[in-house]
Amino acid sequence: MKVSIWFIASLGAVFLLGFFVLGSALFRLQCVDTGEFRADLQQQATRRIRVPGLRGRILDRNGEVLATCRPSHCIQCNVEEFQKRGAASNTVAAVEDAVVRLADAIGLKYPAELTRKRIERHIRQASAMPIVLWEDLDDATFARFAERSDEFPGFEDFTQAKRVYPHGQLAAHILGFTGRGRPDDADSAHFFEPDMRGRSGVESYYNRFLVGVTGERRVQVDARGFRPTKQREAMMEADLNSNLAPSAGLDLRLTIDANVQAVLESQLADVTGAGVVMDPRDGAVIALASAPAFNPNDCVPRISSETYATLTNAPAKRLQNRAISESYAPGSTFKPITAIASLACGWLPDDEYDCKGVYVLGNLRLHCWDRWGHGPISLRTALQKSCNTFFCNLGTAIGTNAVISAAREFGLGARTGIDLGGETAGVVPDNEWKRATYNERWYPGDTCQMSIGQGMLLVTPLQMAVVASALANGGKIFTPYLFARAEGQPRPEPVRTVQYPPDAIELVREGMRDVAERGTGRRILTRWEEPEDGAARRRRFNLKVTCAGKTGTAEIGAGATRRKNTWVIAFAPYENPTVAIAMIVERGESGGSTVAPRVHAVLAHMFGEVETSSSRTSGTALERAD
Repeated sequence: MKVSIWFIASLGAVFLLGFFVLGSALFRLQCVDTGEFRADLQQQATRRIRVPGLRGRILDRNGEVLATCRPSHCIQCNVEEFQKRGAASNTVAAVEDAVVRLADAIGLKYPAELTRKRIERHIRQASAMPIVLWEDLDDATFARFAERSDEFPGFEDFTQAKRVYPHGQLAAHILGFTGRGRPDDADSAHFFEPDMRGRSGVESYYNRFLVGVTGERRVQVDARGFRPTKQREAMMEADLNSNLAPSAGLDLRLTIDANVQAVLESQLADVTGAGVVMDPRDGAVIALASAPAFNPNDCVPRISSETYATLTNAPAKRLQNRAISESYAPGSTFKPITAIASLACGWLPDDEYDCKGVYVLGNLRLHCWDRWGHGPISLRTALQKSCNTFFCNLGTAIGTNAVISAAREFGLGARTGIDLGGETAGVVPDNEWKRATYNERWYPGDTCQMSIGQGMLLVTPLQMAVVASALANGGKIFTPYLFARAEGQPRPEPVRTVQYPPDAIELVREGMRDVAERGTGRRILTRWEEPEDGAARRRRFNLKVTCAGKTGTAEIGAGATRRKNTWVIAFAPYENPTVAIAMIVERGESGGSTVAPRVHAVLAHMFGEVETSSSRTSGTALERAD
């Protein structure tokens, strides 16, 4: 049968067209789309690893280093060097055997945290990353490994940054501590080297300020996700030109004075309590301490469950910052606020009340510390002697709303806004609050209790430092802060000025000066030194500056659990105050005997003291009072 020439020509045309289409496709794949396929291959065979920057230092106001980073010698294992065919368990066994041999060779214990499950998880989730075996090696061990590293392929030495607090527990509750963890902005497309993240204190509050800029490095991986061996990795290194070096974080300068902080902590070293020292001119926190404290170095690079339990268990609760997160009844340190409220309501400075040692209101009987009574007494003298019955009568006379309004005007019942996490607001109770909390109405006795700083009223030591600052500066309320302003920047403006007459505040200031000079707080101003040679005369030391203060003793609990929390608020120098302080000691005897000498020690460090020649006068009863 003859084949038509037209059929042959058509068949040839079809073949030619097919070859043309195939050739075009091959040209597109091999030439035109080469870059796109190379990019896809590069992406699939490359792992991006985020590298954290060096964390910034934390300094006090004078440049003293409070937190920094130090080098930590470590050994890591590159798992890809031990990969075996077959099940993943073969690779796990190879890694375990190699680690055992290395540990025996350089005199180390097998890492307790390197369990079989951890190795398996690492292979599944981060096989392109080395696994860290030992950290914080001493120089001798690090040198032994360096000498024999060629005998143990697959292991590398490296040095990483580790957070360190050179002064141990100094300012621990201000600084907080760090831990290693996943970066806040890490995504699923990245592996990451664990960075140092703030867990508490300014380490947490200013974490983003301290961490710096994260870098990035890229590594090649094979089809199973392992890094190639060093020989293949060297051949591929030319393709990895997009590594980005990390940059260090910024240094954080605080308003804290490390020397004042050390003195404040020394005065709380043997007790449970807290103290705050502020600059009443702008709210800068000079020192802030909570006791008992902890050493943040014990929490680095990570806090173990045993350590965490030790630091959080009652009654010590060492991690708790009592200065801002624990609330207490303020006791008689609240009386200046009641006094200012009464003067604004029309009580006259010369108006007297006859103290008979007990205040009776219905079934309520509130005793004065002087059970015999102070007799007829005016407001300024009542502040000096801390007369309970006077202020109970005062609170009843001006009414509940006046006392509550004054407390809130001075910032009680609300967070101060300090740049630290975990602050509590305390409680300024009223009828609505009591009904919601206890399902009871407000009674006149509740007003009496609050007028002397007892009952349901709760404050923090930081709030009382703000109150002391406001009394010192004439009524200005500042937000306390720890982040030091740059030189040349103006001082912060007050949040508000309390709406009370200046002459009312000044009269209360004068009463508080009487407290320090001849009242319940005489040991704020004066220190007595017992003779060492058996002589009868005791040496007396006064602060070089005038000061004012108020003591307080709040009774807590009843019966066998009854105890006293003892207070002092103070400011100095009286004429132009630059320092305000609030301090509480739990389970003390009285503010005058327990806390006032400790406050004196802090003020004496800041202003100095001078020996006087006057002999000691009798004041035992006053020292046992508020």
